[in-house]
Amino acid sequence: MYTNMVFTLFVKFYIVVGVFQLCQTLAQQHEQIQSESCTHCCNGIPGIPGIPGTTGALGPKGDSGLPGLDGEVGTTGEKGDKGNTGKPGPKGGQGSKGDTGSPGQVRQPPKVAFSVAKTTGIDQVSADTVVIYDKVFSNIGNGYSTVSGKFTCDVSGTYVFMISAIRKNSNLLVCLIKNTEKLTCAYANTRSPYSTASNNVIIDVEQGDEIWVRLGDGHALHSNENRFTTFAGYLLFSNQD
Repeated sequence: MYTNMVFTLFVKFYIVVGVFQLCQTLAQQHEQIQSESCTHCCNGIPGIPGIPGTTGALGPKGDSGLPGLDGEVGTTGEKGDKGNTGKPGPKGGQGSKGDTGSPGQVRQPPKVAFSVAKTTGIDQVSADTVVIYDKVFSNIGNGYSTVSGKFTCDVSGTYVFMISAIRKNSNLLVCLIKNTEKLTCAYANTRSPYSTASNNVIIDVEQGDEIWVRLGDGHALHSNENRFTTFAGYLLFSNQD
């Protein structure tokens, strides 16, 4: 009987403890529900959004960033129009003296000269005749020909020409000819057995011109190994630059 009483009391104790714990759990759930309900009641409906504020003052300049990577080289553009010529710049100062150049070559003027004589006479002729001089004293430039008896100009310029002849027992007439033009003559008559005649000219002669001595028709001239009859000429100055 005592044991049954103890068991009954022990069961009642556990029942009371269980009811107490159940009441605590229900009380805690009730407080949580009230707290959530109060939160919804206190927050209310959201208000109208406020007017945006004004822009704030500019902040201080930040530090420069690190240099960026080099970009790829672009394609070459089209050539632009030529710009206007700029104004002349200021005059530069005098430069330093240059080095002395090497000596230039001295240009030598051309040299032309000849001197010839006749060692035989010519009897009276029946037509104008070219006097051919067979003795050559000098022929610088090789302008005189002992075959034709004429000087052919190779260097254009101003020349001096001279003729001299002697007569014997006949009148003498020799003339200086340029191509076909008579320049001047020398004359001697029969008043004395031997007489001389001479003349000279200074003329311009072009390349290719021929200068020669002509014995006139009906006249004769005398010469021998003493070379009385002569013809000479030389270049006074050249017309070449």
